[in-house]
Amino acid sequence: MNNNALSSVFNYRILIILIETVVIYYLYDFYQINLEIDFTIMSIAIVFPLVFSITSAYQRRQDAINVFAEFRNKIVDLTNIFYAVEKIKKEDYDKLYGVLMEAQEILIDYLKNPNTTKEFNALRQKRKTILVLIDAYKGLFNEREKDSLIRVKNELFLTAEKIRGIKIHGTPISLRKYCLIFIYLSPLLYNSQLIVARETLGINIETIISLLFSLVVSFVLMALYNVQEYIENPFDQKGLDDLKIDEMEVNQWESLYEA
Repeated sequence: MNNNALSSVFNYRILIILIETVVIYYLYDFYQINLEIDFTIMSIAIVFPLVFSITSAYQRRQDAINVFAEFRNKIVDLTNIFYAVEKIKKEDYDKLYGVLMEAQEILIDYLKNPNTTKEFNALRQKRKTILVLIDAYKGLFNEREKDSLIRVKNELFLTAEKIRGIKIHGTPISLRKYCLIFIYLSPLLYNSQLIVARETLGINIETIISLLFSLVVSFVLMALYNVQEYIENPFDQKGLDDLKIDEMEVNQWESLYEA
């Protein structure tokens, strides 16, 4: 996981922006390009949209945690209601529990992999299977139990649709591309201001410190962009902050008939 943490920050974009920063810095210094630009434009053009994008990605992660927890809870609720019906036998309960485990497995596989709507439709087919299974025992239910089973079943698959919605609707792509473009353009803005602020010419301590500051700014901006991209998909299990799906899912041993 430490390697994943490093790769979330250090990649080819970091190398490109650092090389670009050094080249532009020395070009500005060599040709004495002295454009006085207010650093405030950095906040408006880059930092604010970047922070908004990171916040949006983080909020998607939090929403995903809540909805997946709700999906888990609905599976437990549905099996508990079914179990509480007086004439339901162990084999009947195991049949429903098994179908629900299959539905959960399909959803988790869909979330972890770059699957399409075709794969998600397999989960939608399970909705029909569960309804038919419940209907097969309708003679054993009273009206309250029947209504509860149908309601919880509908809520279960509603949460599955919400999870899918979170997966396929990421943070605005146009905003992320805008941030990336302006990060690559950022050395053109602040390098000139650093050259203007220098009091001496040539290579000296002041030049080195000024260049290091320029590199740090470039590194921070691109690192933040990389972090945002890294947490963009909270389901793929590639990030340190992804959903811990294996710890959140309903397990076979949670069946009420397990010892």
